[in-house]
Amino acid sequence: MVKFGVRLPNSGPLAAADSILKSAEVAEKLGYDSVWVHDHITWGTEQHRGHLSSGSAEALKSAQLPNFYECLTTLATIAGRTNSVKLGVAVVILPLRNPVVFAKQTSVIDVLSGGRLLVGVAPGAPKITEKEFDTIGVDYHKRGKITDDYIQAVRKLWTEPLPTYEGKFISFKEVQMFPKPIQKPHPPILIGGGERGLSDVAMKRVVGLGNGWIPAYLTEAELEQGAKQLREGAKKAGRGGEKFIVGLEMFTGLGPSDDAARNTFSATLTKNFVSVEEGLKRSLVGTSKTITRRMEAYANAGLDYVELKFMYSTIPEFHEEMETFAKDVLPSFK
Repeated sequence: MVKFGVRLPNSGPLAAADSILKSAEVAEKLGYDSVWVHDHITWGTEQHRGHLSSGSAEALKSAQLPNFYECLTTLATIAGRTNSVKLGVAVVILPLRNPVVFAKQTSVIDVLSGGRLLVGVAPGAPKITEKEFDTIGVDYHKRGKITDDYIQAVRKLWTEPLPTYEGKFISFKEVQMFPKPIQKPHPPILIGGGERGLSDVAMKRVVGLGNGWIPAYLTEAELEQGAKQLREGAKKAGRGGEKFIVGLEMFTGLGPSDDAARNTFSATLTKNFVSVEEGLKRSLVGTSKTITRRMEAYANAGLDYVELKFMYSTIPEFHEEMETFAKDVLPSFK
């Protein structure tokens, strides 16, 4: 059955410490399975205005600073304010992180949270991340190979008592690093990538190095095709007996009617898609009944986890949407 998570406002027009922490507490109280943040280290005004991942177009103001709360420190803080909700990041731009430090940070978060961490990783989206790579001094054009190298290094540090690793981009010898993660063999590694399906490169990374796949904005048919490819790829890689998590990020907006929801969220959808129609096809927008029907189709297509990126203009509105969704939609998937 599909598990439901909520994207927290660690970026966007309503990003603030209290908004993040209170929303995590509300999500846990309402029975959501997980809360999620995403990752960038540098984030400018142009990105703030053009790449919404929480909030709404209407909440954007000209005087806003492009606040972006770093993902791992944010999850560590949330761990201390919650008890049971899983803590996800979708996704860490792994080439921008020292893998030894990253392994240490994520191990500690998993321990402090009682084994609640979900780790999404990716090489970094085209276009919007290139300047970030330049700033940090990492070769943008090698980001895929760096990602694969770093995942292997992190897995060794998570699982072996005295790991040695020789890679092209990171090497270490007989490193002691404790505590190890509570989850065994390690926290799930979800591979990001694919806004239209599962590419050959992403497939190789998932079945070779990961435990699941978390793309964004796929239609039901695209997700079904990707899940089928994943099963076939896992079988060819000798991992056919393993269960791979299939996740999805989706913009979400509830309304009293489908037309009302479309009108309410059209500006935000336009910010993120080429048209409102395209956004509606790749998002959960409408009445609770419409969204329940869509989610049933996604469940039948093979979806395990959905990260709901609610659209809202105020934090109280966000919490109200979460409550309505929890009351009207979640019971169908218990």
